[in-house]
Amino acid sequence: MIQIEDIIVQFGDRKVLNNISATFNDGEIIGLVAPNGTGKSTLLNVLMNYLPPTSGKVIIGESLEYTSKSREALIRKHITMMADQSDLYPHLSGIDHLKIYADMWKETSIDPSKVVERLKMGHYVNNKTRTYSLGMKQRLCFAMQMVANTKYMLMDEVMNGLDPDNVELISKLLEEKKREGKVILIASHLLENLEKYADRILFLNNGHFVYERDYNKINNEDYYLKFSSRQNEDIVRDIHKEYPKINLKELSNERLIVKVNELSQQEIEYLKNIITEKYKLSYIIDPLDLLDHYSIEYNS
Repeated sequence: MIQIEDIIVQFGDRKVLNNISATFNDGEIIGLVAPNGTGKSTLLNVLMNYLPPTSGKVIIGESLEYTSKSREALIRKHITMMADQSDLYPHLSGIDHLKIYADMWKETSIDPSKVVERLKMGHYVNNKTRTYSLGMKQRLCFAMQMVANTKYMLMDEVMNGLDPDNVELISKLLEEKKREGKVILIASHLLENLEKYADRILFLNNGHFVYERDYNKINNEDYYLKFSSRQNEDIVRDIHKEYPKINLKELSNERLIVKVNELSQQEIEYLKNIITEKYKLSYIIDPLDLLDHYSIEYNS
């Protein structure tokens, strides 16, 4: 388990993280979503103590904190941040990197050859990394963390540069590590992929967690009527002629939504008729999906 309590990270007058708290449980994959420059990488750096917070604390396991160099050294045995491609040594081979990680995390590491086989890296792992493509480098960075095999794994854009086959392969490995009881925190902008394997997804905005989707809980969510059109202004005008109080909200991709729970049956039928008969559009009635929430929180 990882706990963060009242974390503030402040640069001058700007609070990048503003008094946030959360618990990340054993055997859980947590997705962290935010646009670039809004604090998700900062949070990962705080968890690694690469960037000590202005105030607040990080608790690893039951009671370990970054309170001294000796405590930090002990924590380092149990937590890893996935390497960035810029961290790779161009004059070393992939297998050289994996052996370095196996040696650094002797207490938990697994045989590099097993990871190479699982990630289908055998045809290039002995070559110097300067010859690697973007996808090869990304697989190697992920493989290094798999070799270290620590209890706590932090990843930033783990699927960057990967083709669909490798995305599926790594997703399966992440699920296996979750079943082993690992705590895996993944910062990503790939919402559709995160939904496939994450137990929880947190949205970070203006220094706060602004939305949480927990896939292990039954969510009694509101239902929305949703449709897309390039004539949104005309549709809204027509609807408001008859029902001016209906609250239509425009999201990204020319999508309009309206909360069904707030409407009378007469208003719902009127909406359906305008959409299907006058504008010849289709609609769905569903809870907000992850992309809808993203559009609402980030106005994009």
